[in-house]
Amino acid sequence: MQLSPPRPARQPRVYLRTVARLTRIAVDEGHGAAKRRRTLHFHLHTQHGLGSPAEFVRPEHVPPFEGDVAWFEVEKVERGNGHRWPWWRAVRQVEPPG
Repeated sequence: MQLSPPRPARQPRVYLRTVARLTRIAVDEGHGAAKRRRTLHFHLHTQHGLGSPAEFVRPEHVPPFEGDVAWFEVEKVERGNGHRWPWWRAVRQVEPPG
């Protein structure tokens, strides 16, 4: 019996793609020379403003950037890959909308 090669992992389906502002939510840990800053998550701000339900992005789904606020093209992705519900990921940093 010949085994077939393993199937490549299926990419999760993208439900929504938009541009949003991400704000870093971080804490300072330690004291003196051992003090460091750790990112807890990013708050996602869309065109709906502060009156809409809060959306969050996990740090591992955001490319590194300088500062605490930046604009990104973001995608809402189907659940799976260890996620129990649809989740957001930042694809690439972009210029703020005009």
